[in-house]
Amino acid sequence: MAAVVVAGVLSGVGLSQGWWLGRSTPPVGPSAIPASRDLAVDDAAIDAGVRAALDRTATVVKVATSSRLLRERGQIYQWTARSVDIKARSRVTDLARQLGQQVAPAGGQILEQTPTFIRIGVRRAGLDLVTHDIQLIPFVPAARVAILFDDAGGSLEQLEPILALGRSVTVTVLPGLRYSREVAARAQEGGLEVLLHLPMEAEARGLALGPGGITAGMSDVQIAQVVATDLSQVPGAIGLNNHMGSKGTADERVMRAVLQVVKSHGLIFVDSVTSPQSVGMRLAMEMQIRTASRSVFLDNQNTADAIRAQIQRLIILALERKDVVAIGHATRLTPRVLKEMLVEFDRHDIELVPVSALVR
Repeated sequence: MAAVVVAGVLSGVGLSQGWWLGRSTPPVGPSAIPASRDLAVDDAAIDAGVRAALDRTATVVKVATSSRLLRERGQIYQWTARSVDIKARSRVTDLARQLGQQVAPAGGQILEQTPTFIRIGVRRAGLDLVTHDIQLIPFVPAARVAILFDDAGGSLEQLEPILALGRSVTVTVLPGLRYSREVAARAQEGGLEVLLHLPMEAEARGLALGPGGITAGMSDVQIAQVVATDLSQVPGAIGLNNHMGSKGTADERVMRAVLQVVKSHGLIFVDSVTSPQSVGMRLAMEMQIRTASRSVFLDNQNTADAIRAQIQRLIILALERKDVVAIGHATRLTPRVLKEMLVEFDRHDIELVPVSALVR
C-alpha cells in the first residue's frame, strides 16, 4: 500500500524523515512552491505511527515511492506517496485497529478499508489527503505456534513486556492473587486470550499450591466448587491449564472432576504436561472438550541464553509439526528474550496464534 506523506510546503510542515526505503525532500531554490496558509498535518508523526503498527503486525515485502502535487482552494499540497505491500500477521480488522490507534494522535485516520487494503490519511476541508496505502498479500503461515505465559497475576508490571510483544500470545492467570482480576482484564483489553492457571497437586512434597489449589484428597464436589471459584477470579478466561499438577493430572478421578467443570462452562483445556503420566488431554478428548498439550517449556532455566536455545528448538519443532504449543512464564525473562527473537519467527513465516486456534 502506498504510504503518502502530506507535506505542508506552504506551511513549513516537514516531510517524513524516510520510511524503510529512503526519504523525499521538498524542492528548493527558484522552482520551490511559494508559501501559503498553514496546513496542520504532522506527516512525520503519522508516518512513525504507521511504521510502528506495521512493525508489530506485518512483514513489509515491497515499497514504491512517487511524488504528488495538488492545488486546491488556494492551498498547494506536496507529498511523497508510497505503495507498501505487506504480509499481515493478524486479521485486517486487528491491523486496522492498531493503525488507527497509532496515527490518531497526529490527526490521521482510516479513510478506506477492504479485506485486502487499508488507506490512511487526513481529512481537511472536504479533502482526503492520503498519507498511507497498505496492500495486504495473503499470508499462508509455514507453521503456527501458541505461546502461553504462565503464573501471571502477581503484578501488573509483569504483563507489560507480554503486551509489548504485539503478538497473539496467551496469558494464564493464577487465582486468588492480588492482581489476578486486573491482569486478566488488562490482557483481554490488549487483545490477548486468558486462561485460568489452575494449581494442582504435585508429586514432590513441600511444593506450595497457593490459593485455589486442587488436591487428590478432595471429593469430586469439592473439586468442582474450587474450580468454579477459581474461574470467577479470572473473569473472561476461555479455559484453563494446570499449574504444577504432576500428581493431580495423573489421577483420572481428579482430572475427570476438573474437566467436568470445564465442559459445563464450554471452555477449553490445555495440558501443561508437567508429568508424562498426565491423563488430561486423553480424558478431555474422550469428554469432547477442545484441548491441546504443551510440547516445549521455554524457561526451565531463567537465563537469556537458555531461553534463546529453547526458542530456537521451538522454531525447529514448529516447522516439523506445523502446530505447536509452548509454555513460558510471565515472571521470567522469556517475554523480553522472545521480543528479540520475533524476527526469527517472521523469517520462517511462523505465525504466533492464540491457543484457541490450536485446540481440537
